Amino acid sequence: MRRIAAACSGLLAGLLLASPALGYEEIDLKVETWASDDGRAYVGVRAAAEWAVPATETSAADTTYYSRWEPMGITQPYNHFWWVWVYRTADDSRLNVTSPLSLFTSDRQPGIGIRPEVKGDLSLYLDVAVNPVSGPARSARTVSAGLTTGWTDAVGGVISAYVIHDSVTVERWTVDFGDGSVESFPPQSGDQERLSVQHRYAEAGSFDAVVTARVSGTAYAAFFAPRGVPVERVIPWQLDITNSARGISALPIEYVAPVVEVGASPSGVLADGTLVEPDADGHAALWWPRGLQCELFPRASVVTEGFMRSGGVTIGGATTRLVGYRYEAGANDASAATPSGHYDADEPIRIQWNTPLPGQGSYPVRLVLELETTYDDGTVRTYEAAGTVDVTVVYSAVGGS
Repeated sequence: MRRIAAACSGLLAGLLLASPALGYEEIDLKVETWASDDGRAYVGVRAAAEWAVPATETSAADTTYYSRWEPMGITQPYNHFWWVWVYRTADDSRLNVTSPLSLFTSDRQPGIGIRPEVKGDLSLYLDVAVNPVSGPARSARTVSAGLTTGWTDAVGGVISAYVIHDSVTVERWTVDFGDGSVESFPPQSGDQERLSVQHRYAEAGSFDAVVTARVSGTAYAAFFAPRGVPVERVIPWQLDITNSARGISALPIEYVAPVVEVGASPSGVLADGTLVEPDADGHAALWWPRGLQCELFPRASVVTEGFMRSGGVTIGGATTRLVGYRYEAGANDASAATPSGHYDADEPIRIQWNTPLPGQGSYPVRLVLELETTYDDGTVRTYEAAGTVDVTVVYSAVGGS
């Protein structure tokens, strides 16, 4: 917010506690009005016929006296109530020690010496909303903001000047969505006083969205010449109007595990010299010739892939891969049989069966698959799937089902 020293806002509406002229140490203090050539009215304090300029201007305006304006704490729309203290510039001594001047001013007209500090809250003139306030994480929300009726009049009270309304413009909008992301937007065509943008809160939690409108324009303001004579100038100004929408929530994200069946793919050389290559798909039941060594590659058969869910809505998918397995050794006639233990996903089980079982009997190969699931937001979860692969031993041929 740009400081506008000694330019101030307020129309003298009346004295509440003090008479028009009070004597302190034989110094007359008066609240007086001053008008520009175009008829704009200003109000200020004079001491012994000299303007007591605002305190921040004492270094720029060589005056015998200066004034400080302190809010009384009374709140009314457009009106401000003040205690006014007058000081001697030479030694900073207060002239009206026990009886300050008291008056109130209005933002609707300019004045002298009311708000040299240029501070004010215009949040009431900016509506901010997020729709819906609560919803699934990663779902689109509409963040809207709008300057309300009377905001240009209120600006005059904050920058301490009489705003030229036709000059006022919204330069840009800045939105802090509350989740670490901040974006700026140009004024929207057709209505610069309104903003509507979409945003997705990727993570679950509670957020406050803060919207700032950077506005600018020109204004008539009262200044003091070096000898303390008041003059009116047209000055540029900029300020930020900020407000927030609180309590926005993104519902928790549920990472649903995949549904996986345990399978395996056999590889080896048949009796006729045919090489059987392992395939990418796993089989829960398979056949293998008796007496021939087999390299059995565990496989994860994904029935249903994992996914992300929030508020009952699916908001993302996942990809699952086999990263390892645990093997529990059973019947195995291989000369260099694989023992029970933990193995990497691409390491096969060396296994062999010399005796077909009667009827439909099969040899169970017990496995616990170790899975890694990566979700669309980058979250990685590990799961296990336990099961058996049933191997039917035959005298010849090979196949899977």
